[in-house]
Amino acid sequence: MRHASCWDRDARKADTLSFRKGHALAWGTALFVALVVVLCSLDASSDQLDANLYPSVFRNDSLRQIVRRGIELTFNDQFTAAESLFARVANEYPVSPIGPLFAAAAVHAQMLDGESAIRSDEFFAWLNRTKVLAERWRDADPKSGEPEFVLGAALGYQAVYESRWGGWFAALKQGMRSKNRFADALKRDSTLTDALLGIGNFNYWKSAKTDFINWTGIIADDRTKGLAQLAKAATSGVLCRAPARVSLGWALINERRYAEAYACAETLAIEFPQGKGPLWIEALAKFGLYEWDQSRQLYADLERPLLAEGSGNYFNLIDCAYFCALCNFYSGRWRQTLDDCHKGLAYPAPPDIRDRQSSKLKKLRELQESVKQKIGSGNP
Repeated sequence: MRHASCWDRDARKADTLSFRKGHALAWGTALFVALVVVLCSLDASSDQLDANLYPSVFRNDSLRQIVRRGIELTFNDQFTAAESLFARVANEYPVSPIGPLFAAAAVHAQMLDGESAIRSDEFFAWLNRTKVLAERWRDADPKSGEPEFVLGAALGYQAVYESRWGGWFAALKQGMRSKNRFADALKRDSTLTDALLGIGNFNYWKSAKTDFINWTGIIADDRTKGLAQLAKAATSGVLCRAPARVSLGWALINERRYAEAYACAETLAIEFPQGKGPLWIEALAKFGLYEWDQSRQLYADLERPLLAEGSGNYFNLIDCAYFCALCNFYSGRWRQTLDDCHKGLAYPAPPDIRDRQSSKLKKLRELQESVKQKIGSGNP
């Protein structure tokens, strides 16, 4: 039975507590693996391209295996190894934007995982190289949808970066440009259905972030359309079905459709057993379903690798302590609640991280005081 208290508002708003993490992971994970479709979905215009420009990138089986291996490494949180593989692709095929794009994706995923922009310089170096090469490719073959797809993905990564460490307006601007590139890709090549992943993410999250003015008609409410596009990518994509489930999972969390979100993440956790990404969705979904024991266990499962990795910024560890404390509180486990509160408040997070987590740290202090009062008054 659900434990009734003034803290129920946190359970009802579980979707907003990790919105920025969900938004970033949904976009970042989705865009990353979706890109590999470029290696396998070739239209007629690509065959007309000068054979000396991009031939082996699209037809070399061993290269495709390297790319797929890099994706697997990334989803299993082995970011350095993945970046090394894609750097090798970039060196061996210097005219192609594929290597730099995937290398940027690996660095991007690493920053999101660690909640730190410490590798921004490397990220933008790879991203800028991607844009230059993709624009040259587009100029050489203007009928192909694939250069537009790559440019859309590059702009999408930039939008995610801005939403995480920049500003919402800048993120919206880059996201709009990204969506337009993906739409152009589909116009040129209708078989690039994986582009729906980027379009669906933009349509959903743009609308979700502006829902307070959607009623005015100034900005259309495209959440339903975005969800449908993500669902289609999850079932019909060539190689982006897994990342589409990640995107769909976070969107469903935001819609408070927690059981469906958990189902999206459950298969991913099996497919990528070393990756933390699916566990974040599972843990928050169980929290939203008031399944406190299961949610707490999932956050504990996340906490262990974070501690082993030595997460110096402690952003994610504060998240885990916060939700574990709430789960124990709702279950009436006062001592364990106090332990989690103390742990979360004691992490030596730097000032910028404490500022970003200020609301949760404040709630941990309030929760700690509430439990002390219960214990002191003999309240069960």
